[in-house]
Amino acid sequence: MMPEIIPVLGILGLSYLSLSLFALAKFGHFKDVFNRPPAQWQSRLLTLFAWLLLIFSLSACANNQGWAYGSILFMGVISLAAMLVILTLSYSPRHLPIGIVTGSVLTGGLILSAGI
Repeated sequence: MMPEIIPVLGILGLSYLSLSLFALAKFGHFKDVFNRPPAQWQSRLLTLFAWLLLIFSLSACANNQGWAYGSILFMGVISLAAMLVILTLSYSPRHLPIGIVTGSVLTGGLILSAGI
């Protein structure tokens, strides 16, 4: 059974946002993007929100496909999202905040339209 594309794109957006926040929680990536080190509270807050988004993404996969196929879908989507974050950080780290804002707006729309 082929998953519908709208929920999968919403899950991809959640995974991208989560991994982007994980990257920004690290000293080197934060400094590459904002030219200053993160404060300790910023790093902890970014990590907390990243974990919450990652858990929400996994639960959306499980609700969409069931735990058996949802976990497989989650691994594929998280791999694609990781590649997108890696490419963004490698070639234009200053565009990561633009990707986060754009991704959150598009993901919110996709999730609301899919009813996840």
